[in-house]
Amino acid sequence: MSANASPAASINPSADADRFKVGTLSYTKAGLITLFLFLLWGDFCFTLMETVVPSILPIKLNGIGAPNWSLGLIVTTIPNIMSAAINPVISFRSDRFRSRWGRRIPFLFGATPFLVLFLILLGYAVPIGRWLHDIALHGRFSEMTVMLVVIGVFMVCFQFFNLFITSVYYYLFNDVVPHVFLARFMALFRVVGSCAGAGYNFFVLKYAETHMQQIFLIAGLLYLVAFLMMCWKVREGDYPPPPAYVGERRGFRAALRTYATECFTHRFYWFIFLANACVAMTWASGSYVLLYQTRYLGLDFGFIGKVSGVCGIVGVALLYPAGILADRKHPLRVMLLAIGLQAFMGPFSITFAMLRPDIAAEWVPWIFVVLAVTSLPIHTLYAASELPALMKVFPMDRYGQFSSANALVRSGALIVGGVACGAYFDLVGRLHPDPEYCYRFLPVWNFAFQGAAFVFTWLLYREWKKLGGQNGFTPPAPTGTAPSPATT
Repeated sequence: MSANASPAASINPSADADRFKVGTLSYTKAGLITLFLFLLWGDFCFTLMETVVPSILPIKLNGIGAPNWSLGLIVTTIPNIMSAAINPVISFRSDRFRSRWGRRIPFLFGATPFLVLFLILLGYAVPIGRWLHDIALHGRFSEMTVMLVVIGVFMVCFQFFNLFITSVYYYLFNDVVPHVFLARFMALFRVVGSCAGAGYNFFVLKYAETHMQQIFLIAGLLYLVAFLMMCWKVREGDYPPPPAYVGERRGFRAALRTYATECFTHRFYWFIFLANACVAMTWASGSYVLLYQTRYLGLDFGFIGKVSGVCGIVGVALLYPAGILADRKHPLRVMLLAIGLQAFMGPFSITFAMLRPDIAAEWVPWIFVVLAVTSLPIHTLYAASELPALMKVFPMDRYGQFSSANALVRSGALIVGGVACGAYFDLVGRLHPDPEYCYRFLPVWNFAFQGAAFVFTWLLYREWKKLGGQNGFTPPAPTGTAPSPATT
């Protein structure tokens, strides 16, 4: 790759000489294209791997007669508990790790072979379980129980090493991609991921029951080659010495105190966390969207699928132009615009929902299409600007730990939101004897949290302007901590 060491400098989008620099890395145009190709090829194989496990493992568990609670435990509960416990540790350590190969790539390189091993073993868990049951254990336990334990153990081991990848991989982008191209790169990243997922669903999923083992094996080998090649070809620059712990102490307690102090004691970062938590609360209503569309609006599944499919294709086509806009105008501004427009659309969706019983049935699909088409570019702007905005406002030297703090707050919101949203529908459902009546209030729930997200994002934007804005922003450091390097 064409990346050469140069003196560290703050990136100034108006200076053409610095457009191809990030930290101590300097690229030619060819070198930047090469960087994008290796990172995007890694993303393609990463998405395939991430798609295989949740799509096929439930089929495998159902095939051995496992109860439904075990499926939820193995596929959802255990991975999320592990993520909440381990992700902050990995993120914190990665930010402060220094080696001749960088601070991110050693984590990726070290975890990849073990992740691939347990991914392939998951594919062969059923014959391994049968062998253990028949030969090693001489049939002392039920075959289903043995297989369930084998799958559970392999899944825990897979998830442990996968946490190193899912955490650190995204942090690498902020360290090696020039910041004036971040939004464009993340747009391409989402495009490639969408294409990988669509290709898997179209060409591979139909073989999920008949060729499970081969799918896991091929996905694992593709992932191994792609990530090892990426770790070999992508270079990280030189980093300044890691920031000291709060109080200049060492050890677990000092690390925990540093994490809490740096992430949770300045209102600027709380504006980010709360804005994202409010967005997550709108995700909590996602489980009820189809019920709202079919049982309350009376739309057909086939019609909904066609509209969603067309919107998905158009959305992918709009992502890169949206990324260019975010790079030129700053992703925080574009994200604020997108969240504001989402909130602006809320009253129109609420009006449609409330007037639905009085609207002629033949008009309902057309109004639904109009709202979907109008919302599509707004959602695309948000998708293209969200991650680049976080990369711009979090301290670059501690980006991993702040990202994990944001994920913790968002996860907490989802845990509460999942229960609260269901209770909300139960409460409003008491207002009418028709059981589908409660779903008309789904746009009200979303509008409330979209409005709150806009308020917190606006407060964030005001603070960002006070701290220097586009050309002079420096992430704020809480009292008693080392200042963070300037970003843009």
